[in-house]
Amino acid sequence: MFPSPARTLAPLLAALSAACPVPSAAAEESAEASLRRRLYFYTGLDIARDNGYGWGGMAWAPFAPMDQEGLRLRTQTGGGRYQYRTQAVAGGWNTGNKTDGEVLLGWQFLRGAHALALYGGVNVVDNRLDDPDPGNRDQGTQFGAKFVAEWFYRVDARWTLTAAFNASTADGTVNGRATAGWQAFSWLDLGVETGATTDWLDQSARLGLFLACPLAGQELRASAGWRWSSDSDASPYGTLSLFMPF
Repeated sequence: MFPSPARTLAPLLAALSAACPVPSAAAEESAEASLRRRLYFYTGLDIARDNGYGWGGMAWAPFAPMDQEGLRLRTQTGGGRYQYRTQAVAGGWNTGNKTDGEVLLGWQFLRGAHALALYGGVNVVDNRLDDPDPGNRDQGTQFGAKFVAEWFYRVDARWTLTAAFNASTADGTVNGRATAGWQAFSWLDLGVETGATTDWLDQSARLGLFLACPLAGQELRASAGWRWSSDSDASPYGTLSLFMPF
């Protein structure tokens, strides 16, 4: 299953935060003002032929606005349902229900038009199968460490490039994603995305197109393309996500 592409949205989200002007210093900040431009929320849904996954999370910059270097704290939860091929089940297909969560601590580095965020933390993954499958390691509850790297680069006023990589010891997942985006209008970005994922159960890849629209300071993003999987049939996929800065 392709990850939370939050995990895959974060480079663009950091860039959107960076586009916001820094508020002038005040003698005393209210509780609300102290969080402004230091907090964002995100949510999304990814669907393919044999799986569906939804997620939601938030990130916080405790000591400086998001457009500056500094400490980041991020948390995310998600869940979904999927099917996979196996000879251990009559009919050759089994169904699993997945929930997961993570808490990550990181640092954002800024160098000119480049932004790099590195995170490390813990995550928990729980997979419940409809039918027993002794050969499937990806079941029950596993705890592990997680590492995330996210890169954003503004080539010029219209073009941006992003890349993201994450790995977890909880379920052996390693996943990478890259995008190239072009600002067609002030209200619309278009681009191409590609990614690959491997874990104990599956190896998959995807290639697609996306569009992103700003909505009153938020961003609605939709993508669609083709997904290939080693334990399921190739199929179209679709992703819808929303980024909400505070």
